[in-house]
Amino acid sequence: MKKFKLDLTTIIALAAAVLGLITLFLMFAPSVAIKETSITYSGAQTMFGYSESMTDLLGVVHTQPVFAFSFMNFFTYLLLLVGIVFAVLSAFFNCKYIAPVAAVCFLLAGIFYFLAVPFCAPAVPEGTPAEYVNELKKSYTLGAGAIVSGVFSILSAIATGVVTFFAFTNKRSA
Repeated sequence: MKKFKLDLTTIIALAAAVLGLITLFLMFAPSVAIKETSITYSGAQTMFGYSESMTDLLGVVHTQPVFAFSFMNFFTYLLLLVGIVFAVLSAFFNCKYIAPVAAVCFLLAGIFYFLAVPFCAPAVPEGTPAEYVNELKKSYTLGAGAIVSGVFSILSAIATGVVTFFAFTNKRSA
């Protein structure tokens, strides 16, 4: 049985995966906020869609959709998941083509986190003019969860980039 050797690149790759996992859990933090109010929506709400329920004076519950499913926000989290998997694989397998995939996935996810507002899909009735949707999106601003997620994802990309550098310069022990 081959003895597992813990070296610096393995530690860096696992740290990138853990940071990516923390970023994944930040999908429940505020991702989009409405300007000049305290209303925020999480990454999960802007990704999968969200409806608010209100009860009127007669006790009738009305449901108003706020966000529809957003493929690009979903793609952001999908890229993050792929980056986590490839970061873990690069920690345990000595293949120099695994870490670059993780780095690219983390970098793209980090950039996409900062585009959460343009990627969100406000739930508007069919046939609503695009100008109205654009004005509605102008009332949104980036939430703290999306900012922190973007920074953490880019840090994970830098870490896996270091692992890539060591892999291509043959500094990694086999």
